[in-house]
Amino acid sequence: RISFDTEDMSDDVIPLADVRNAVALDWDAKDGYIYWTDVTTDSINRALCTGLMLVNSLISHILSSNILFCVSGTDRIEVSNADGSMRTVLIWENLDRPRDIVIDPIGGFMYWTDWGANPKIERAGMDASSRIVIISSNLTWPNGLAIDYETKRLYWADAGMKTIEFGNFDGSDRQVLIGTQLPHPFGLTVHKDKLYWTDWQSKSIQSADKLTGLGRHTLAENLENLMDIHIVSVSLSVVRNPCEVNNGGCSHLCLLAPAPKASSCACPTGINLQTDGKTCTPGMSSFLIFARRTDIRMVSLDIPYFADVVLAVNSSMKNTIAIGVDPKEGLCVFSTLSRACFKRGKSGVLMCVCEEDRLMTTDGLAVDAVGRKIYWTDTGTNRIEVANLDGSMRKVLVWQNLDSPRAIALYHEMG
Repeated sequence: RISFDTEDMSDDVIPLADVRNAVALDWDAKDGYIYWTDVTTDSINRALCTGLMLVNSLISHILSSNILFCVSGTDRIEVSNADGSMRTVLIWENLDRPRDIVIDPIGGFMYWTDWGANPKIERAGMDASSRIVIISSNLTWPNGLAIDYETKRLYWADAGMKTIEFGNFDGSDRQVLIGTQLPHPFGLTVHKDKLYWTDWQSKSIQSADKLTGLGRHTLAENLENLMDIHIVSVSLSVVRNPCEVNNGGCSHLCLLAPAPKASSCACPTGINLQTDGKTCTPGMSSFLIFARRTDIRMVSLDIPYFADVVLAVNSSMKNTIAIGVDPKEGLCVFSTLSRACFKRGKSGVLMCVCEEDRLMTTDGLAVDAVGRKIYWTDTGTNRIEVANLDGSMRKVLVWQNLDSPRAIALYHEMG
């Protein structure tokens, strides 16, 4: 951070633990959190910080308590509550390497850059409505975006064109603000009468007059791995937020939207909104479920996009192999190398139904939802066994002429 409270504008390091490769960041002045993405751990993180006076007024958190973020790896724009809950996909079509995203909560719009095969800058409602391309020509690597409410301008930096430009919120009246001595601009932000940006190649943070591009000044230099930049200001105007009252009438996510709607309701990934436009269905009705050694994930078939959701299990998972589902009671049954466990969908209770010292390698697993049983194979003991869903009445069914039994399936109609 660089303080504007002192004339020398000295920088100091914010004490944050386990930051490996931070790229995007923002600040929630209401609750005092700093948020950042880490591309090494593929995560969005936050930390409670006090005394921060400089890095950006994250109006999205102040007004709607939501986080909007671009995911270049999956080419999606997503949103969640500020604590990471209620995550859902907003836009998943016609995206190719989305980079930066900024929001206009006063107008209910979000803007993002996309530097894929056809570089562009797009706009949509914060609920994904009214999506349009506002800039599609003379772009190469559009990076940082910044909104200036005072002049009603949208600024952007292009590392390929080596320019900083601006236009109206609809993309009209486009003009080049700075077109020289910009080796590789990346992050961009605006505050009062100044524009600030980071530059990868010059390894510096610079500023200039936001109206003329003149009066350029280097705030800091010789900084390795420069990424995003924002301004933190405690003097933020209060704007009416329709989601503050009874969560906008929504059962789950309340999203700001352009007039005349002002707000919209949305559901977590994989769940549909009911016909009342306010209430989400209780859960997924059709889904794929799969194990990934260290977690279990579901992909809903009820929605028009494919996005996986991690099943919350109150235990560390290692070497998860087989998985099954009991739709009657909402049980997810899974096995690790040495034990079989199940988790009730809503209660979050994890229970291991077979002792570790009596299992070796539970490679295959099947749930009998009719007879309320669990079947599994054990390649370590070369057996097929069965037990009640609570682990009681365990019995060996087949133990002869088996050599590393793997998968197992049940055919109820034929017994």
